[in-house]
Amino acid sequence: MSHSESEILQQLLDAVDGGSGERAGPLAGRPSEGHFFGALEAAGLDDLEAALVLVALAARLEGLATLSGRDLVARVAPDSARRLAALGRLTPGGRLVQSGLLVPEMAQGGPAEAHAGSWRLGDAVFVRACEVFARPSETGQGSRTSGAYRNNAELLADLRRLSLVYRRRAARIFHLDPWTGTGIETSDGPDELVAQAQDLTTRVAERMAVTDGGERIPLLRFRDEHNLDLDALVILVTVLFQELVEGVGAVDAVDLVKLVSESEADLVRRRRLLRPLVTKQLLRLEGAYGDKELTADASLPNEVIAGMLGDDVGIPSDEAIDFHAYLQDLQSSDSFFLDLDGRPD
Repeated sequence: MSHSESEILQQLLDAVDGGSGERAGPLAGRPSEGHFFGALEAAGLDDLEAALVLVALAARLEGLATLSGRDLVARVAPDSARRLAALGRLTPGGRLVQSGLLVPEMAQGGPAEAHAGSWRLGDAVFVRACEVFARPSETGQGSRTSGAYRNNAELLADLRRLSLVYRRRAARIFHLDPWTGTGIETSDGPDELVAQAQDLTTRVAERMAVTDGGERIPLLRFRDEHNLDLDALVILVTVLFQELVEGVGAVDAVDLVKLVSESEADLVRRRRLLRPLVTKQLLRLEGAYGDKELTADASLPNEVIAGMLGDDVGIPSDEAIDFHAYLQDLQSSDSFFLDLDGRPD
C-alpha cells in the first residue's frame, strides 16, 4: 500500500524526535519526488544531509527557530565519527548551505565554527513542508503588512527593502558584491534567495495594485506618468538610496541590470533594460566605453529625484517627519534583513 508524502514525512519526523537521525528509518529509500522530497533530491543530498534537514525541520515545527551546530549533529549521529562527518556537511561550499536548505545565522568557516554556530531551516523548504502538511508556515515574509500603501514613505520603504533583497540575490548568483559594507552578505542559497525575491515582489505588486495613489503618493504618480514597471522603479529607487543613504553618486550600469535578473540567461535577455529609462531621461549614463552602455556609470537627474520624493508638490508635514525618521534608520540595512527574517512590522 502506497503512502502519501505527508505520511512518509511524518514517519521520518517521528523517528527523528526519538533523538537521532540514525533512527529516521530507511533514508536511502525516501521518495525522490514530491513537493518536499523533490527539493531534497534537486539538491543532490545524501542520507546524512537529508537527516540534518529533517532534524532542523522537526525543531522548527516545534517552534524552535534555530539549533546550535552541536545540537544539530548530536540529534543526527550517536557517535563521534558520525558527528564529524555531519559537521563536514555544514561547510559554506556544501550542498546544504549552497542550496539554502540549511542556513547559518552567521557566515561559517570550518567545522569548529559550524559546531559553535546557530543553524535554521531555510524558509523555502520550510514552506514546502508546511504545504505538505496543509498547515500555515508563518514565516516572516508571510506576516508582513498588506493592503494599500498609506503614503510615499511607506512605498519607498518597501521598494528599498525589495532592492536589498534583489542585491542579496545578485551577490549570490553573479558571485560579486558591488555594494560592499551594506550588510547584504548572506549564506542563503540561490534558490532560496530567488524565492524570497519573488515572494516580496508579489507582495509589493499586490499592494501597489490596490493603492489609489493619485496626487497623494508622488512615486505612483511618477510611475504612471512615465509608464514604469516594478523593476524600473526598483532600479531608480536603488540609485536614489545609494545617494541618499550611502553617499554614492553613481552605480555601475551593468550592476543595475544584474539587480533585476534571476540568472545569467536572464541577464543576457535583459541587457538593454536601461535604454527606455535613458530615453525618457530618467537615468543618466556617463563614462561609457565606446557605445557600450553597460560600461557606464548610472545616476539620477535632480528633477527625477524631486519627482520620486514629491518635492515638486511638497511633502505633507507628517509624512516628512516619518520619512526623515525612516532615513535615519537606514544608516545600516541590517534592520531590513531582521524584518525579512521575521521581525514584526
